[in-house]
Amino acid sequence: MTAQAIVESGMKFGPYPEGQCFYIEKSACYAAIQDHIQMAEFLLLRTKNGKPPVLWIVEAKSSTPRPQIQPNFDNFISEIREKLINAFSLGWASCLKRHQIAKTELPEAFKALDLSQTDVKFVLVIKGHEDAWLPPLQDALRIALRSTVKAWAFGPTSVVVINDALAKQYGLILPEQGQDNA
Repeated sequence: MTAQAIVESGMKFGPYPEGQCFYIEKSACYAAIQDHIQMAEFLLLRTKNGKPPVLWIVEAKSSTPRPQIQPNFDNFISEIREKLINAFSLGWASCLKRHQIAKTELPEAFKALDLSQTDVKFVLVIKGHEDAWLPPLQDALRIALRSTVKAWAFGPTSVVVINDALAKQYGLILPEQGQDNA
């Protein structure tokens, strides 16, 4: 059984297996605290046989400023960092039962996570972004999230910036019916 697809920034994410996605931006838990708090789009639980689960925190954008355009670029990176950390914090707090409202909407697979064994991947997906433009964004976001990644002892590949074509390869965006995944 699959959940409904998520449409953000002109991209259609999912649908994902039931219970593996938490649309945190549209959750009642976020609605209860949203005043002055920015939020990433959704949390996606990925599991592979024999490996600890990985919680993907996904933010989608339809465009970005170029790294050479200051201070817009720095402000953009700061906003993305805040959204990703807020989604991580609210998701983790929900798993730890810190928010009563999350008990009714958080998928069972999230509630059952052994957080000490769960890794996290902070993911920014940018629609139509050229591959050559991705590395400077990933470097800047990795630096911005460095203290969070280190403090939580997440892996070295915890920060990922991809475009919609790569998101299809990662299985975040499924190809439309009748289209190839090429």
